[in-house]
Amino acid sequence: MELRLYEWTYSDYCNLVDFLKAEADTKYRDFHSVLIPNTSKNEIIGIRMPKLREIGKEIAKGNIRSYLDIASSNLYEEKMLRGIVTGLLKTRSFEEFTRYCDAYVKIIDNWALCDCFCSGLKQVKKYKAEFFEYLQKYLDSDNFWAVRVALVIMLNYYLEDEYIDKVFERCNNVNSDEYYVKMAQAWLVSAAVPKYSDKTLDFLRSNSFDNDTFSKTIQKCVESKRVDDDTKEIIRNLKRS
Repeated sequence: MELRLYEWTYSDYCNLVDFLKAEADTKYRDFHSVLIPNTSKNEIIGIRMPKLREIGKEIAKGNIRSYLDIASSNLYEEKMLRGIVTGLLKTRSFEEFTRYCDAYVKIIDNWALCDCFCSGLKQVKKYKAEFFEYLQKYLDSDNFWAVRVALVIMLNYYLEDEYIDKVFERCNNVNSDEYYVKMAQAWLVSAAVPKYSDKTLDFLRSNSFDNDTFSKTIQKCVESKRVDDDTKEIIRNLKRS
């Protein structure tokens, strides 16, 4: 199928969905559906990520905005592809960037869509300071997937000297009962250890995480292959009794 289109029509999009279905790998669908909670197997076609990224890159060589204006959110792969393409859009302004981000965040309903979108959102680097402030909107949201988006974006793009203290402060201020938010907090802190071991250890000694989130954080830190054994031993000894 030709994916580099100047103008996407409804018919073109229907053809894309048929094309995606023709790429189905039922064994992969059965395997992957177990990893994606709250998503029926019937909503998953079964396409591996390298293939979806390849399709997304082809779409991005055409009129991305036309595609995004018509893209649907019915099947898992449709949503995943929409996130990939959003990440490839070279926006003209910060307002346009946040508008497309907001539109996608609204359709996120599982960890895979969230984490793939966040890691592929390369234009964060273009709007670094403004977007860091904007992320507070997601952190304050009643939508816990938006909260996870903010945490995972900070993990991917803001573990840097200029932001690390504020990142820890924001992470500490998140108070959620949602498993996928707690895991994002734990993941973020564990990702900071290799580059900011002293600051992270100080955070682990003084944070106000609930016991469940703190336990998950300790676990992620000691499971990380990027953390040396001596630091892991220090972290193990910080476990709460």
